[in-house]
Amino acid sequence: MLNRVLSTVLIGLLSLASLVLPASSAQAASCTLTAIVWEGYTDPSFTQAFEEQTGCTVKATYAGSSDEMFAKFRTGGGRNYDLISASGDITERLYKAGLVEPIDTSKLQNYSSVFKSFQGGRWNTFDGKPYGVTFAWGPNVLVYNTEDVKKAPTSWDVLSDPQYAGKISLPDNPMTIADVALWLGKPDPYDLSDEDLAEVKETLLALRPNIRKFWTTAGELANLFQSGEIVMAHAWPLTYTQLSNEGFPVASASPKGKLTGWTDSWMISKNSRHEDAAYQWIDYILSGEGQKGVMDVTGYSGATTLGAKAVGAEKAHELFMDDLSLHSQINMWQSVKNYDQWVQVWNEIRS
Repeated sequence: MLNRVLSTVLIGLLSLASLVLPASSAQAASCTLTAIVWEGYTDPSFTQAFEEQTGCTVKATYAGSSDEMFAKFRTGGGRNYDLISASGDITERLYKAGLVEPIDTSKLQNYSSVFKSFQGGRWNTFDGKPYGVTFAWGPNVLVYNTEDVKKAPTSWDVLSDPQYAGKISLPDNPMTIADVALWLGKPDPYDLSDEDLAEVKETLLALRPNIRKFWTTAGELANLFQSGEIVMAHAWPLTYTQLSNEGFPVASASPKGKLTGWTDSWMISKNSRHEDAAYQWIDYILSGEGQKGVMDVTGYSGATTLGAKAVGAEKAHELFMDDLSLHSQINMWQSVKNYDQWVQVWNEIRS
């Protein structure tokens, strides 16, 4: 009987303590923030700090193309993901599909550090409202094995050189059509007529004997280089960064005036279950710590003055963050009106 009384008293004291003592931040903010992202954007090297600060776990799904990203995000009416790291070719699609909500910039302490020219960017602002927050950008580049390609390429024409038959790789993405359109001298690579698309198709079919494989993720592409299957690829800077960090003999080239690229934005699902945590994540990625984390892992350029300060003046200059001159030279991915035709042409090339 006495033991039962003591037990009852002890339980009561513990219950009272639980009411008086504050819960840990992890318990208070416990959640799982789901996101569909490009590879590298939720790397543990910088995501862990966010999780420790907020108690919110980040669960990310990688996508190999914007089409895959859009399709997965749309599944379940956008209820399966809180966030998406959308490139400019699908931001408008997400907006028109009613899948994302306007961004309340007053909830972001670091929003004022976003480069002014990126605030209200045409790639994520619709009907006068921001639906995304720019955090990273970069060009699509030519990556090559320096032991097999001795001379630094100055033109994309090198991809069709017969000596590299079966030794190159291209992204498995209809947006690659825009790159070929640029190589062919089309003034607007995102506004192509039927005749333009036919010319692009002919060019890609002629290039087909040189293509070993169409890659879907940066990691897969790095493996193709390391296994010796390919010596050259149309790629993201992330693959160059990954290979370079592992001591692989790699370099990248950016043929002037012939570059496409992407300006990536965090967008929040209209049906997000953790909206507050989503804003916390965006704010963290805009911070110096978050920006530096993304840049260190991917080799991409950041989008905030805090990021430029965090990596230092020399690195910021290398990434064109001090004057954004490269950003203005890149034909950034954007919405394509006859995109269904692009997909059809791409599927014919792939098959």
